[in-house]
Amino acid sequence: MKDGVRGRVGRAGPLNRARIIRAAMRVVERDGVEVLTMRRLADEIGTAPMSLYRHVADKREVLLELLDAVSRQITDRPLPASSDPGSRLVETVVEVHRVLEANRWVVQAVLAVEELPPSALRLSEHMFAAMRVAGLDERTAAAAHTAIWHYTWGHVFFGHLSATSARAYDREEPTGRARYEELAHVMPAMLEQKSQDVFREGLKAMVDGFLAR
Repeated sequence: MKDGVRGRVGRAGPLNRARIIRAAMRVVERDGVEVLTMRRLADEIGTAPMSLYRHVADKREVLLELLDAVSRQITDRPLPASSDPGSRLVETVVEVHRVLEANRWVVQAVLAVEELPPSALRLSEHMFAAMRVAGLDERTAAAAHTAIWHYTWGHVFFGHLSATSARAYDREEPTGRARYEELAHVMPAMLEQKSQDVFREGLKAMVDGFLAR
């Protein structure tokens, strides 16, 4: 068995940190963060679990490396630089949302480690710079930063639930629907909503509200 494991590793190349992180990315993208263990990761690579510990300390370190890889999809390229601070904030966070939507497992990873990689600090720096140009004081900027991130994480994690009210209304008998006049008026618009458009509209309203203080 051990010889077979060594043979598979040899054919795939030497075991190193980069190879471990690539394998971990495959696991979380395919199966989710909750199934990622050091044993599952070793199975993905075709090696023994103990061999991984020569390159990474534990699952937490692996998850932080994965978060860093996603963060760098945003921070390793020029960030939105509009002269209007509100537009700069909105476009920056919309880009963050786009990347997170393509990597929904990131929310679970952040919940698991309760930390962000250092590369994510560039996003906060960029956002706070825009807020300073807009004239926000430190307390308001801190509140805006927190609210924007909560809104973004929440939309990525729970955005698929946005049609729950519409589905509940649809299940009502016609006589029951008569009790909900306002829902009846708004329901067509709710059913036509597109996730990205709703996110941008809500984000812009939030940003405009903070900048108007």
